[in-house]
Amino acid sequence: MLELHFINVADGDAILVEQRQDGDVFRLLVDTGRPELAPVSGSLRCTAGEYLAGRGITFIDALVVTHLHVDHFGGLAGLLDRVSFADAYAGYFPQGPCALDRQQLADIKTVRSLADCLEQWAADTERLARAGTRLHPVDDGVSVSFTPQLTGQIRCPDPAASGYQHGAWSDMLAGRPVPEGLQYWSSKYRNPGSLRVRLAYAGRRIELAGDCYGAAWEDQAEPCDIFKVPHHGDAKSMTRTLAARLRPAWAVISCGAIYNEKKDRPSKTAVEILREQGAQVYFTDSFSAPWQEPEYRRTVDFTIEENGDIHAPGRQT
Repeated sequence: MLELHFINVADGDAILVEQRQDGDVFRLLVDTGRPELAPVSGSLRCTAGEYLAGRGITFIDALVVTHLHVDHFGGLAGLLDRVSFADAYAGYFPQGPCALDRQQLADIKTVRSLADCLEQWAADTERLARAGTRLHPVDDGVSVSFTPQLTGQIRCPDPAASGYQHGAWSDMLAGRPVPEGLQYWSSKYRNPGSLRVRLAYAGRRIELAGDCYGAAWEDQAEPCDIFKVPHHGDAKSMTRTLAARLRPAWAVISCGAIYNEKKDRPSKTAVEILREQGAQVYFTDSFSAPWQEPEYRRTVDFTIEENGDIHAPGRQT
């Protein structure tokens, strides 16, 4: 039996996958959400650390970090205080000591944010390695047999572009000069360069798309049963071509309770595109809009039986 727990980490991602077989449990964590969350009235949001602690989980077999935005990896530092990881997969793992020189960086918000993330990720990587976690850089794409029944593909949309980005990051972390234009591009490419995780179990397919904009991988998409919508369901998350190629029966949008007008997140158009393909759409937080009634969940949970039957969440209020 496979269980999927899309944790309500508000505007971020944290997905716990658990396979139970003959009394054993394999656990995969895809992203770790933010380090902390402000409370919102009525919301059941929690950090990934709070959720795992509440379930008494102190060991994760495999971790995937899809990309270096704080809403996807920021919760890891707190997890490392009490959770150990056997294996970790990411597009980029820093090498050597961090010597980032902020005086060489462009005074642009997205570049300053990137610098914060790189320094934190360098510290996280060091702690993972020191704890004995096996680190697996995903330079192109890898296939992983997590268990005999659960397999996965961790996919990179454009290996050449990601390699160029990671080279810039290594130079930045080493204190070497990087052109401002490259600093800016390497920061903005974090979303379209996000890793995607595609799982297979009992003949079913699960697509966990990180923050990879729909247009960046619509030509690579394959049908799936359960789909984690990229970039919190905003206007960039979906295209009609992507939805038609995926044709999911169920889609999950990991988002906050409050509509973000500036980013159109979650986007009514993106939701309509999915519903046009027959998908039932869930929101992790108590998101409401004139076109969407709120539901109150701590997690959006699916169960896949060994025969392939899928049990989807019922409506909650």
